[in-house]
Amino acid sequence: MYYAEDGWSWAWILAGPAFCLAAGVFEASTGAPVHWLMLGICALAIALTHGVLIAATRIHGLVRVTEGSYWQGTEELELEHIEGVLPAPIEGTRLLGELSGLPRRRHPIGLKLRDGSMVRAYAKHPDALAEALESVVGTATPPSDDPYEPNLDPWGEPDE
Repeated sequence: MYYAEDGWSWAWILAGPAFCLAAGVFEASTGAPVHWLMLGICALAIALTHGVLIAATRIHGLVRVTEGSYWQGTEELELEHIEGVLPAPIEGTRLLGELSGLPRRRHPIGLKLRDGSMVRAYAKHPDALAEALESVVGTATPPSDDPYEPNLDPWGEPDE
């Protein structure tokens, strides 16, 4: 495995119950009546809500670069279909995975596929993802912004 991100940790499911337990201990320490039933209902509701959010981020936030494939959320892309990593992501290109937009705290990188299309991948640590992918598939040349720009050879002479 060259790179891995899993989304949120399942440990966050304990945040709500821990907060409710702390609230109950605070109530008991101050001599106030402790509302264990309401605190228990709140702890359960928070844990269930966090469970749904954690499950979603673990599905859609999954990023893996393995020996033969690249996983972005629920989408798997064979590495043989990737031509290379672009120097910068190209706005307006398709985002890998099933999401319609870039998740919060995730940053895109550009990929060029062997069929000539461009896509965007995303990760918490885009430089590490790009480095992992470059070590496997290499880099790709970005498309020219100007369709009328002549192709230049390495010495700057126009092609004939």
